[in-house]
Amino acid sequence: MIKVAALAVVSLLAGGTWQSGPPLPLPRSEVAGALVSGRVVVIGGFLVDGQNSARVDAFDVRAQAWRRLPDLPATVDHAMAASVRGRLYVMGGYGSNRRPRAAAHVLSGGSWTRLPDPPESRAAAGATIVNGRLYVAGGIGPDGLARTMLVLDLRRRRWSQAPGPTAREHLAVTATGGRIYALGGRSAGFDTNSRLVEAYNPTTRRWTRLPALPEARGGTGAAAVGATIVSVGGEATGGTIGSVFAFNTRTRRWRRLPDLPTPRHGLAVVAAGGRVYAIGGGLKPGLYVSDTNESLRVGSYYSMRYAQRRESPGRGEGAIFVTRKRRSPTSISAPGSGSSPCCSRSS
Repeated sequence: MIKVAALAVVSLLAGGTWQSGPPLPLPRSEVAGALVSGRVVVIGGFLVDGQNSARVDAFDVRAQAWRRLPDLPATVDHAMAASVRGRLYVMGGYGSNRRPRAAAHVLSGGSWTRLPDPPESRAAAGATIVNGRLYVAGGIGPDGLARTMLVLDLRRRRWSQAPGPTAREHLAVTATGGRIYALGGRSAGFDTNSRLVEAYNPTTRRWTRLPALPEARGGTGAAAVGATIVSVGGEATGGTIGSVFAFNTRTRRWRRLPDLPTPRHGLAVVAAGGRVYAIGGGLKPGLYVSDTNESLRVGSYYSMRYAQRRESPGRGEGAIFVTRKRRSPTSISAPGSGSSPCCSRSS
């Protein structure tokens, strides 16, 4: 039994090689990303001309195909996104006026609905959902680096505030095991990139410092595969960051995974089906865009089942995608797209 358990752990952490997938339909950077009903959704971001976008694209990881979703009500970059029960929540980001936005929307049933405005604006933060609450941690607020965390009760649609992680922007935020994790980020320029890793317990409302990242990074992303958090990408004074690390939240140990073939910052990092997807982002520090779609397997069957429990296919009222029984993945339907083009980021 001990040998079987050891093999399971190895299987969970073992990574193969990065694989390339169909490119993002519209190259962009400083995007938000989330897993919605088995699709990796990429939201907003900068375009090659420096304008921000309202575009939303969904990548079906089984069909290996992209589908356009309805555009956001406003153009954004550096927005934050998370999903649960087939609904996609998007909050904040920089608007066309280059100021952090104090707005939140949900994509449900094929259309966007505006939610109550959060207590303050926020951009270049990270978001995740735990136990029916949307948490927005870190980032830039109305007065600079945000020191509180914004919390939306999804059922009551009421905002509150909670203690935030150590103040920083361009960090990665993810969740696993009922805890919220904040990784990396920076307080100003690239030379302030951080190795900091912190975990938040929603019950005690306290942050705990964990073993630091092996390398500092800002403009980065992270995703959880089972109990493992994978840290991907970023930018530094020397260029974009290709190193990839896995953190076991049970043993609290880091391990290096295969480097990202196309180093990027401001990319969407999302876990689906035991793989971590790194999509879009800037190829160089600053305003650069890409359509790159790369993924790395880091999980076993256990990890895939765990992910399915966390983000089961959308069913019933409000789901963006509807799966019809006993048909191939190509039968999955999505709402029609809008007619016009929509966190982590890096300057």
